[in-house]
Amino acid sequence: MVERAETREELEDALVRLPVIYRTVVVLHDVEGMTVAQIADVQGVGLSAAKQRLRRSRMMLVDALAQGRARREALQGVPMRCWDARSKVSDYLDDGLPAADRVLVERHLEACPTCPPLYAGLVGTRAALGALRDADAVVPLALADRIKELLAHE
Repeated sequence: MVERAETREELEDALVRLPVIYRTVVVLHDVEGMTVAQIADVQGVGLSAAKQRLRRSRMMLVDALAQGRARREALQGVPMRCWDARSKVSDYLDDGLPAADRVLVERHLEACPTCPPLYAGLVGTRAALGALRDADAVVPLALADRIKELLAHE
Protein backbone atom coordinates (compact mmCIF):
# COMPACT_ATOMS: atom_id res chain seq x y z
CA MET A 1 0.00 0.00 0.00
CA VAL A 2 2.78 2.43 0.92
CA GLU A 3 4.59 1.68 -2.36
CA ARG A 4 1.42 2.43 -4.34
CA ALA A 5 0.92 5.69 -2.45
CA GLU A 6 4.44 6.73 -3.42
CA THR A 7 3.66 6.48 -7.13
CA ARG A 8 2.20 9.73 -8.46
CA GLU A 9 0.16 7.91 -11.08
CA GLU A 10 -1.43 5.61 -8.48
CA LEU A 11 -2.22 8.56 -6.21
CA GLU A 12 -3.75 10.59 -9.02
CA ASP A 13 -5.87 7.63 -10.10
CA ALA A 14 -7.07 7.07 -6.53
CA LEU A 15 -7.70 10.78 -5.93
CA VAL A 16 -9.72 11.25 -9.10
CA ARG A 17 -12.14 8.56 -7.91
CA LEU A 18 -12.91 10.33 -4.61
CA PRO A 19 -15.99 12.54 -4.48
CA VAL A 20 -14.98 16.20 -4.81
CA ILE A 21 -15.71 17.21 -1.20
CA TYR A 22 -13.41 14.46 0.04
CA ARG A 23 -10.75 14.91 -2.61
CA THR A 24 -10.62 18.63 -1.88
CA VAL A 25 -10.21 18.28 1.86
CA VAL A 26 -7.44 15.67 1.66
CA VAL A 27 -5.53 17.68 -0.96
CA LEU A 28 -5.90 20.95 0.93
CA HIS A 29 -4.75 19.33 4.18
CA ASP A 30 -2.17 16.74 3.20
CA VAL A 31 -0.78 18.39 0.06
CA GLU A 32 -1.24 22.12 0.62
CA GLY A 33 -0.72 22.02 4.39
CA MET A 34 -3.89 23.84 5.38
CA THR A 35 -5.27 23.29 8.87
CA VAL A 36 -8.64 21.67 9.37
CA ALA A 37 -9.96 25.01 10.66
CA GLN A 38 -8.86 26.75 7.46
CA ILE A 39 -10.48 24.03 5.37
CA ALA A 40 -13.71 24.40 7.33
CA ASP A 41 -13.69 28.12 6.49
CA VAL A 42 -12.95 27.48 2.81
CA GLN A 43 -15.65 24.84 2.49
CA GLY A 44 -18.16 26.75 4.60
CA VAL A 45 -18.68 23.92 7.08
CA GLY A 46 -18.15 23.51 10.80
CA LEU A 47 -14.89 22.29 12.26
CA SER A 48 -16.33 18.90 13.21
CA ALA A 49 -17.65 18.40 9.66
CA ALA A 50 -14.24 19.26 8.20
CA LYS A 51 -12.55 16.79 10.56
CA GLN A 52 -15.03 14.09 9.59
CA ARG A 53 -14.48 14.78 5.89
CA LEU A 54 -10.71 14.50 6.36
CA ARG A 55 -11.08 11.16 8.16
CA ARG A 56 -13.44 9.83 5.51
CA SER A 57 -11.31 11.08 2.65
CA ARG A 58 -8.22 9.36 3.99
CA MET A 59 -10.11 6.08 4.39
CA MET A 60 -11.57 6.41 0.90
CA LEU A 61 -8.12 7.13 -0.49
CA VAL A 62 -6.67 4.02 1.16
CA ASP A 63 -9.54 1.95 -0.26
CA ALA A 64 -8.99 3.41 -3.72
CA LEU A 65 -5.27 2.66 -3.52
CA ALA A 66 -6.04 -0.91 -2.47
CA GLN A 67 -8.16 -1.37 -5.61
CA GLY A 68 -5.27 -0.18 -7.78
CA ARG A 69 -4.22 -3.58 -9.16
CA ALA A 70 -7.74 -4.64 -10.18
CA ARG A 71 -8.31 -1.19 -11.64
CA ARG A 72 -5.10 -1.34 -13.69
CA GLU A 73 -6.20 -4.69 -15.08
CA ALA A 74 -9.63 -3.31 -15.99
CA LEU A 75 -8.01 -0.32 -17.70
CA GLN A 76 -5.56 -2.30 -19.83
CA GLY A 77 -5.88 -1.10 -23.37
CA VAL A 78 -7.56 2.19 -22.39
CA PRO A 79 -5.50 4.78 -24.28
CA MET A 80 -5.38 7.51 -21.63
CA ARG A 81 -5.35 7.63 -17.84
CA CYS A 82 -8.60 8.78 -16.20
CA TRP A 83 -6.75 11.69 -14.58
CA ASP A 84 -5.61 12.93 -18.00
CA ALA A 85 -8.96 12.34 -19.68
CA ARG A 86 -10.83 14.19 -16.95
CA SER A 87 -8.42 17.11 -17.16
CA LYS A 88 -9.26 17.41 -20.88
CA VAL A 89 -12.99 16.72 -20.82
CA SER A 90 -14.06 20.35 -20.38
CA ASP A 91 -12.03 21.42 -23.42
CA TYR A 92 -13.45 18.38 -25.23
CA LEU A 93 -16.99 19.56 -24.50
CA ASP A 94 -16.13 23.04 -25.76
CA ASP A 95 -14.45 21.75 -28.97
CA GLY A 96 -11.16 23.20 -27.75
CA LEU A 97 -8.91 20.17 -28.12
CA PRO A 98 -6.51 19.42 -30.94
CA ALA A 99 -7.71 16.51 -33.08
CA ALA A 100 -5.17 14.05 -31.63
CA ASP A 101 -6.24 14.76 -28.04
CA ARG A 102 -9.89 14.64 -29.05
CA VAL A 103 -9.41 11.14 -30.47
CA LEU A 104 -7.64 10.00 -27.29
CA VAL A 105 -10.46 11.32 -25.07
CA GLU A 106 -13.06 9.62 -27.27
CA ARG A 107 -11.19 6.32 -27.18
CA HIS A 108 -10.84 6.62 -23.43
CA LEU A 109 -14.57 7.21 -23.00
CA GLU A 110 -15.33 4.19 -25.20
CA ALA A 111 -13.12 1.84 -23.17
CA CYS A 112 -13.05 3.18 -19.59
CA PRO A 113 -15.32 1.45 -17.06
CA THR A 114 -15.71 4.55 -14.85
CA CYS A 115 -15.48 7.79 -16.87
CA PRO A 116 -18.53 7.56 -19.20
CA PRO A 117 -21.08 8.21 -16.40
CA LEU A 118 -19.09 11.28 -15.37
CA TYR A 119 -19.03 12.51 -18.96
CA ALA A 120 -22.76 11.87 -19.36
CA GLY A 121 -23.38 13.82 -16.16
CA LEU A 122 -21.33 16.75 -17.46
CA VAL A 123 -23.19 16.76 -20.77
CA GLY A 124 -26.55 16.62 -19.00
CA THR A 125 -25.62 19.36 -16.54
CA ARG A 126 -24.31 21.57 -19.33
CA ALA A 127 -27.55 21.11 -21.27
CA ALA A 128 -29.66 21.85 -18.19
CA LEU A 129 -27.66 24.99 -17.46
CA GLY A 130 -28.02 26.07 -21.09
CA ALA A 131 -31.79 25.78 -20.72
CA LEU A 132 -31.61 28.31 -17.88
CA ARG A 133 -29.94 30.88 -20.13
CA ASP A 134 -33.03 33.08 -20.36
CA ALA A 135 -34.22 32.60 -16.79
CA ASP A 136 -34.07 35.80 -14.74
CA ALA A 137 -33.27 33.93 -11.53
CA VAL A 138 -29.92 32.58 -12.74
CA VAL A 139 -28.06 35.90 -12.99
CA PRO A 140 -29.15 39.03 -11.08
CA LEU A 141 -30.57 41.62 -13.47
CA ALA A 142 -27.94 44.26 -12.58
CA LEU A 143 -25.13 41.82 -13.35
CA ALA A 144 -26.78 40.71 -16.59
CA ASP A 145 -27.07 44.37 -17.67
CA ARG A 146 -23.39 44.98 -16.87
CA ILE A 147 -22.32 41.93 -18.86
CA LYS A 148 -24.46 42.98 -21.84
CA GLU A 149 -22.97 46.49 -21.66
CA LEU A 150 -19.41 45.12 -21.61
CA LEU A 151 -20.14 42.80 -24.53
CA ALA A 152 -21.63 45.67 -26.52
CA HIS A 153 -18.41 47.69 -26.13
CA GLU A 154 -16.19 44.89 -27.49
